[in-house]
Amino acid sequence: MDAMRENLAYLIDQRLYESAEILGSFLISAAGPGSEVSAISRAENLVLYADALFGRQEYRRALNLYRQAQQLCKVAGHAGGSTRTVPGSPATVASAGLGNAIQSGSYSAGVRLRVAECYVALKEVKPALTELEAVPHRLRSLRLNLLLARLYHSSSYDRAALAAYKECLRQCPFAMEALAAVAQLGLSAKETCALLPQQEPLPSTPSSRGGGKAAGAGEVHESCRWLQKYVEAQAHRTANENAASLDEYQQLVSRFPNNVHLQLHMGQVEASQGRNEEAMIHYQKARTLDPFNISCMDDYALLLLSRRSPSSSSALPAPNLQAWVVAAALWMSKGERGSAMAYVEKALQLDDHHFPALLAKGAILLHADRSETAAVAAAAAAIFRRAYTQKQDLRVFQGLVRAYLRIPKLKEAIAAAREAVKAFPNSASALSLLGEVYLQHGDSRDKARKVFEAALRMDSRCGAAVTGLADAHSMDGRHAAAVDVLERHLAVDASDWIHVKLGFVHMAANRLPDALHHLQTALSINPSNENAKRGLNRIDKLLKGGDGDEEEEEASLQYGTGGPLFE
Repeated sequence: MDAMRENLAYLIDQRLYESAEILGSFLISAAGPGSEVSAISRAENLVLYADALFGRQEYRRALNLYRQAQQLCKVAGHAGGSTRTVPGSPATVASAGLGNAIQSGSYSAGVRLRVAECYVALKEVKPALTELEAVPHRLRSLRLNLLLARLYHSSSYDRAALAAYKECLRQCPFAMEALAAVAQLGLSAKETCALLPQQEPLPSTPSSRGGGKAAGAGEVHESCRWLQKYVEAQAHRTANENAASLDEYQQLVSRFPNNVHLQLHMGQVEASQGRNEEAMIHYQKARTLDPFNISCMDDYALLLLSRRSPSSSSALPAPNLQAWVVAAALWMSKGERGSAMAYVEKALQLDDHHFPALLAKGAILLHADRSETAAVAAAAAAIFRRAYTQKQDLRVFQGLVRAYLRIPKLKEAIAAAREAVKAFPNSASALSLLGEVYLQHGDSRDKARKVFEAALRMDSRCGAAVTGLADAHSMDGRHAAAVDVLERHLAVDASDWIHVKLGFVHMAANRLPDALHHLQTALSINPSNENAKRGLNRIDKLLKGGDGDEEEEEASLQYGTGGPLFE
């Protein structure tokens, strides 16, 4: 029996779960209720067998066995850890050690952790929390505290999550996930740094509580100063102090020049404030360093979508959360909204809080047909509001504003636009959102034009400001001024949607050959551009003596100011 148990533990340690499951079935059948085996030994056998089933992802079966083991541990605890095996034998010694662990509660704490992990795998959060909360604080390991913190965080129990993450950092200041989470939950950099090592960490331990040369009072030890810089970068990022955050990350990059994680974080910071080109540079650097990395590649694919080149993103294995979003971006680039939505739904089934998946779903809904715009735009607004609860990102505000304008809910649109300007005061794209809303009011068109001009003074390359200003000029009949604004921008951004805008402005000015040229150019860049196709159909009707005013209006509304969501 002892040999079977030791070999079962060895197989599990080697992750040979299929062999372990088979051997475990023999072990527990040999140690049935009628056999001369102690409750302690039966409990240990059940836990080992359940570990094998957990490794094979048979979580319900594993959960049932862990529960049986818990009951046996209670029996053994009440019996004082007594055993019916021969005194002095190896089995007796092993059972005595396990009995002491049961008496102290450490063994049952480990079993409760395994039970909670089964519930998490089955997406049953409440019973998982109940199991973990039942473990006394003194017996909670780093692994248990981190799982508890994650569950609190995902359930929006922010105060409890923060306390659990802080406990993780007390146990191991290098728990990087906890460092990022406490910043997201609003813990200041100063408070977080107080949890970092004040002494030089010993090589043999993940904690700084051992010996070593002490730093000054309240100071982080020199060997961990880079960790303090990382904490400060995360805190600045949470506070939307993006310039300071990028500066901290850049200092870290100078020390760790080939760090994929830092490049991805810098890309996320740039993308959150609408600096798509800079974000893509960082994501591309990360791909160059590690072509098989999948973290943030779904966000990268959405940025590539704004340049109509998602096929250049990584090929990712499926089923995989990031892979589904990348596939959705690919179908969106081909104009296949139904297929794109199917892949986004697959991603949200795996994680209904996944930020890039929420962005993608909202963008797909915003590209609905005009006949279903009001209802679908309301659904898009709901999706973007869910994304807003995850983090403040300019793309979320863009989606909210454009969804509200299509419903239409002008008060909500202007409130969202103003909040975007407040969150990103130095962003020309955020200011342009306010111009988009003003443009919908006939009486506010001059105000919209001034807002777009102010945005272009902040950033002359801002595409949303360029197209917004062109729309303002065109609505007032100043087609030459609109063409001049767009053509100057065309020198730095020859994208399909700029050509489409030029095509419609030329059509409004009755310069059909110029309109035809730009719309054909747009289609050569992006063959699935529906607005370019509508524009060409209208030109064809005009050349045949027909009237395409209604279709022009539809195409203009379908397209909208500001271009694609991820621009």
